[in-house]
Amino acid sequence: MFLKREEIVKKIEKSIKKSERFIGEGELATYIPELANVDPDGFALSIVTTTGDVYNFGDIDTVFSMQSISKVISLIMALNDNTIQDVFEKVGTEPTKYKFNSLIPIDDKPSNPLINAGAITTASLIVGKDVDEKFQRVLNLVKKLSDSEKISFLKEVYTSEMETTDVNKSIAYYLRSKKIFSLNADEVLDLYIRNCSIGINASELAHLGAVLANGGSDLVTGDEMVSKETVKIVLAQMASCGMYEESGEFLLNVGIPSKSGVSGAILGIVPGKCGICTYSPRLDASGNSIRGKNLLKILSNDLNLNIFL
Repeated sequence: MFLKREEIVKKIEKSIKKSERFIGEGELATYIPELANVDPDGFALSIVTTTGDVYNFGDIDTVFSMQSISKVISLIMALNDNTIQDVFEKVGTEPTKYKFNSLIPIDDKPSNPLINAGAITTASLIVGKDVDEKFQRVLNLVKKLSDSEKISFLKEVYTSEMETTDVNKSIAYYLRSKKIFSLNADEVLDLYIRNCSIGINASELAHLGAVLANGGSDLVTGDEMVSKETVKIVLAQMASCGMYEESGEFLLNVGIPSKSGVSGAILGIVPGKCGICTYSPRLDASGNSIRGKNLLKILSNDLNLNIFL
């Protein structure tokens, strides 16, 4: 982004306008009842550059749960607390053609850290004396990377999800039966659902993305917040696996390492340039925001953000 700020704003506004044709497409994630209690046509976009410039549009103060975007944080925490070898002995690195909550890919280990089985596994690798301490460490990292103390725990989302999490419970118990982890399955699942229930807004999430786009370094001081090796692994997994069974097509069409969540947010990271968060809660059959994924495609073209060009 070497244009003047006014020029960038105009380009982004035009991109947003193009995305309006997708308004009304898709459905809310009603299988988690609390996620049905949102404005289905709510919208926010935030872009934070590695130099600290912020571009906010739409309902920027709307707080949503991170849902599966928290899998990025769980992976970072697992890599911080264990060796790379130890992490990937428990979880694979390959994309999957199956749904994010499928039991089918679980053979010797989950396919990758960004499906439910993989994220439950990485949650089991987070260090702490109990679930409370582990979750507080996760929450503290999100606050640090987002540069916000407002990051919260959405208890209503957590409760709603815990009451409807039979599939994830079966995954957790199956993983334990396969000796992927030996911890109490209910406690591992509890941490996983708590992580999904972290409340954040688009600007905060885009800032988190900008730190990763900056090689894991603070945008102001340059101090290391996440190691470059960890960032490299996380971005590679986001690029190949972050949009579930649509990941290959998304990378082909958009060219931005991204991670979606069923609350309607998508986190995109353009190395060396910016972090992007789109929020639009209507989803496709894969659990990805329809307007969000199409806006990222439009922005990639209009702002030259494709990492392969």
